[in-house]
Amino acid sequence: MKFQFLFFFAIVIGFVSMAFVPSQQKKIKTNSSQTTKTEFGESDCAKFDDLGEAKSDEISDNYTIYRDRINAKNFQKAYPLWKSVYQSAPKTNGRIDYVFRDGIKIYTAFHKATTDTILQDKYVDTMMMIYEKAVICFPEKKAYYYSKEGVDMFYKYKGKMSKEDIYFRLKTAAELDGNETRVSTIIPLSSLNFSLNEDEKISKEDSRKTLENINSIVQMNFENCKDEKTCNAWAQVEQYTLELSQRFENKKGFYSCNFFIEKYYAAFEASPDDCAKIEELYRKFKSADCSVDNPKMVKLIDTFKENCMKPTADPDLACGRENLDNDRFKDAIDCYDRYISKTSDMEAKANFSLRVAKIYYLYLRNFTKARTYAKQAADYKSNWGEPYLLIGKLYASSGSLCGPGTGFDSQVVTWAAIDKFIEAKRIDPSAANEADKLINIYSKYMPSKEDVFSRPKVKEGENYQVKCWIQETTRVRVGK
Repeated sequence: MKFQFLFFFAIVIGFVSMAFVPSQQKKIKTNSSQTTKTEFGESDCAKFDDLGEAKSDEISDNYTIYRDRINAKNFQKAYPLWKSVYQSAPKTNGRIDYVFRDGIKIYTAFHKATTDTILQDKYVDTMMMIYEKAVICFPEKKAYYYSKEGVDMFYKYKGKMSKEDIYFRLKTAAELDGNETRVSTIIPLSSLNFSLNEDEKISKEDSRKTLENINSIVQMNFENCKDEKTCNAWAQVEQYTLELSQRFENKKGFYSCNFFIEKYYAAFEASPDDCAKIEELYRKFKSADCSVDNPKMVKLIDTFKENCMKPTADPDLACGRENLDNDRFKDAIDCYDRYISKTSDMEAKANFSLRVAKIYYLYLRNFTKARTYAKQAADYKSNWGEPYLLIGKLYASSGSLCGPGTGFDSQVVTWAAIDKFIEAKRIDPSAANEADKLINIYSKYMPSKEDVFSRPKVKEGENYQVKCWIQETTRVRVGK
């Protein structure tokens, strides 16, 4: 046994040191990782038929034997025979790409089986070369390999590939696969799209195009899913992408004026007296640099000024408005705080506390502060549903803050969110329509029956403590 182990270990070390670099290949530098990348060509994609008869029979037999060992999960014994096939005829019969998929399985198993970080690093390097060669030999399967490599590098092997290169692979996979995109691709692609845009590593145009493609893929798959497991997976993804889409809308200059007019102008026309909605739309249109000559923008501004922008002699309110109009959000909050602390008008205290809560939510993304001010608004004005609607939105937008973005830990935030929507319409009938809309939206993102029933300590109908920054006790429910 000891001899067998040492023999196998020597084989692995020897193979890793060679790192599958044939003599005809050359090393080239790339910014995709901290390692070197190997350039492959079609000459590295031989088939059984390209070998002599004797060699072809030998490699074919090795292929059959190693595949049986792979199916038995005996990766150590499969490895030497797999290596011979990979080096001699990786394209097998020209149609089947199992050699590349099996190579990833073998090196994933090797990676898991050791704690030696140097070995682990070499294993990942080899996996990256296998992915690269797979795309050369099977270009028609580029989407599959780009998606799988991108997901692996995003979740498992952080730091081995730059975010830009992971993004490129996942974006390309989604473009090639369209509505057939693997559900596992969407979360990392969405996350990288937002973070790289935030860091100005990709253009707004690129980011917008990717976002539109993501949203189209998610919508089609969620609306047309056939079974509970698939529907739940796409519901989780939709919950995450909805959060990010809302963040993109609050990024100055990300969307054009026409985007907001097409999406929101009808809501303004339906509620021309709702100053809270009008002001929110006004700020969206303004951040999109809508022309003051645009007739719809003119109408919105005129309505805003006439109905909502009442003249004020108070220096703190004037200060708050000026800073808010110029995107100096923290300065605006300071001005409104001074006004809230000095006025004796409880209605005004409530309204401006809620305004500060929305600034923290929409522009500064500080959910804890936003909730504090929303609760303060509710204390100043009883039986007012708006603060609870906002708190519910804060909770509903916390899936990626309180979990990985999908799965049970991210979905439980919807329970706490729906509690707040229910409370809003209970105490304030005027908030019922908005509350019902939000309940319908977020009910589909609740954990599935399978997710709940697979957790013995979680029982439908019983209390559940939502942790993270929320720290609320809610009731366990299952998605529709």
